[in-house]
Amino acid sequence: MLLLLEPPITGGKNLLPGGSVDQQEIETSGLSRRHFIQGVSSAALAAGIFSSSALNAWAASVPGKKGGTLKIGVVGGANDLFDANYIVAKADQARLMSTFETLLTFDQNFVPVTKDGLAESAKQNSPTKVTVKLRKGVKFHDGTPLTADDVIATFKRLLDPAQRTTGKPLRTFLDPSGLVKRDSLTVEFNLKAPNVDFLSVLASYTYAIAKAGYDGKTQIGTSAFSLVSYTPGRESVHKRFKGYWDAKNVYLDEVRIIDFADKSALVNALIAKQIDVAVDIPFEQFKTLKSKKYLNVIENSAGAWLAFCMRIDIKPFDDNNVRQAMRLLVDRKQMLNRVLSGHGKIGNDLYGYIDANYNANGYKQRNQDIPAALALLKKSGYSKANPLRVELTAPDDTGGLVLMIQTLAEQAKKTGGVVIIDAKVIDGGTYWSAKGQYMNTGFYSTYWSGRTYLAQAAASMDIYPETKFPPAGSSFRADYLKAAGTANAKKRREIVAKMQKEEFDKGGYIIPFFNNFADAYSSKIKGVVARPSQLNMDYYAHGFKYISLG
Repeated sequence: MLLLLEPPITGGKNLLPGGSVDQQEIETSGLSRRHFIQGVSSAALAAGIFSSSALNAWAASVPGKKGGTLKIGVVGGANDLFDANYIVAKADQARLMSTFETLLTFDQNFVPVTKDGLAESAKQNSPTKVTVKLRKGVKFHDGTPLTADDVIATFKRLLDPAQRTTGKPLRTFLDPSGLVKRDSLTVEFNLKAPNVDFLSVLASYTYAIAKAGYDGKTQIGTSAFSLVSYTPGRESVHKRFKGYWDAKNVYLDEVRIIDFADKSALVNALIAKQIDVAVDIPFEQFKTLKSKKYLNVIENSAGAWLAFCMRIDIKPFDDNNVRQAMRLLVDRKQMLNRVLSGHGKIGNDLYGYIDANYNANGYKQRNQDIPAALALLKKSGYSKANPLRVELTAPDDTGGLVLMIQTLAEQAKKTGGVVIIDAKVIDGGTYWSAKGQYMNTGFYSTYWSGRTYLAQAAASMDIYPETKFPPAGSSFRADYLKAAGTANAKKRREIVAKMQKEEFDKGGYIIPFFNNFADAYSSKIKGVVARPSQLNMDYYAHGFKYISLG
């Protein structure tokens, strides 16, 4: 995880989720500066992942020094994934979000804005109609101008089931026939189903705009820096794009994103001043790095979560007794303390902690209850003589997941042999690949950054169906569609509460905690001011704008 660097917003109007959908509009005339809201509206449907890095930041108002190379250290990265519209690993997120831009972006309160986006204005005319007008003078890295044709081509690719993209949730609301070119810089989105927060969709990093004809291989975007080289597993190099539409806010000459095999190597490189930024540092190194006078360390919490995924369509997790028993095996406090040294908040198997409707039913905290877990397992025929033996996997490139699966394997020993968990660590590139353990096995681990409840529900159903929830015959999807088209906050909460009840009672996620993040960076980096936000650079890099080196 890294940082969002963005200047203060001044003047103008805000678009608030859940408000009137008639003539909602955002423009480049600016937005009023606002403070962070702890618990935002659940109305946002953004299919992009909200980040939860510690190094969330505003850019300082003092102009930076021109020139220099920023060296960013990351762990992992998928060798088979490098597509503007299909992103899994953190390292790839950082690279792609420094190359491509979205129509809109999110401010610190998760409100979609034109700031740093490709749209000059965006208007939600009705629950089924959105009009977007593009900025003039935007160019791709090859010098060709951005037009409405590129936007339409991008969304047609996202809507194409034959393409491996994150566009599946879009197909619920949009058909290619609903994309209308009004003029060379104006696109109209005519939705087939109501979505009162479609502007949030347009701000999602998963829906970055590529050039018409994009094949997922040639990385030509519109951002402040263009990709000039990429060596999987080693580094990517990004050079300042002289034709960038907002060149005055670009200070660096070059950005290098460097891969490291593990967190120890990452931290050692930062201490040795071989890199300028270390993304997602381990908390056991927090105090050590903070003691270095030449480094800054910032911790932040934004509803990010690590989880165990139980595929409800794969034995033994197709049995809800087994799923509920596994949830009751977890000593969440012990796991939080061991994995993150207490840097987080206990979870209760429901996502969307940043959402105002989080735990709308007021469920009591689940705690470890071995007798109750054993009783459920007995109903399904498991005992010491017939134990439940499962393999649980984690990648080696994501902080906390390895220790988390090892901790759960140890906690399972309290069952006296009824549950046996084999914890297995997999190379990150292999784990996240198309044929890897991620989403292809019955029991594995994952990570998410903070999102609103409906956004996460959409992603978990259609972008990354990690647990294959909901089951056949469920009303969950229909309820989701109803909630997405409901502007009234009270009515939406009632629908969300129903959805959460089904997930709490029958879902496939075990969410033991919401985790903080800590990032470390050199004190020579200028323009970084800490803020309690939930956006960061590896998701919303804005081309590494606003950063300078002293």
